[in-house]
Amino acid sequence: MTISDFYKWLKKDWAKTGFVLSIFLIVFLFIFVRKYDPVVFVLLLQTPLYMLHQTEEYLFPGEFGKFFNTQIFKLDTVDRPLDQNLIFFINVILIWIILPVFGLLSIIDYQYGLWIPYFSFFAGIAHILLAIRAGKFYNPGLFVSLTINIPVSLWSIFFLINNGILNNFFLNFHIIIGFGLNALLPIGGVIMLKNYQKSS
Repeated sequence: MTISDFYKWLKKDWAKTGFVLSIFLIVFLFIFVRKYDPVVFVLLLQTPLYMLHQTEEYLFPGEFGKFFNTQIFKLDTVDRPLDQNLIFFINVILIWIILPVFGLLSIIDYQYGLWIPYFSFFAGIAHILLAIRAGKFYNPGLFVSLTINIPVSLWSIFFLINNGILNNFFLNFHIIIGFGLNALLPIGGVIMLKNYQKSS
């Protein structure tokens, strides 16, 4: 398989791959990392749990792009302006690269990864806001947000506070990073929508 073939395969099946990878990572983290360093474990755990979130968004039941285009942007098109290319790059770069890199950097210094539980928490809250905005009971990603991402990220933050890693839930720089990264997505969405409307 050439690099080009691998890229085409990954672009097509990244969500399926992420589901399998998330199971492996969760087992690996619980068996090997949790006893080595519970703080690093907590920070790294957010990545495979978010991969499960992506599984609901884009695999079972999937169609988050369609939901966003038709219910949030209120457009007739199901695959634009939020298309498969943008979905692939945002999810892989942010969740598959940035989150685990900063999680691994926390081995050197916890400060590198303390924003990650906040990011996961606000991403979960975003799905609640999307449901309210669309006037729908459900959107792809909401179930995992409510049952896994929000509870685990909150537990993680309080774990860090109770162990003296964070001094306060709100009064720290890490909450700003976690919130800011999530805030970039709707801002980017507004820009994307306006550009699409202009081109149309």
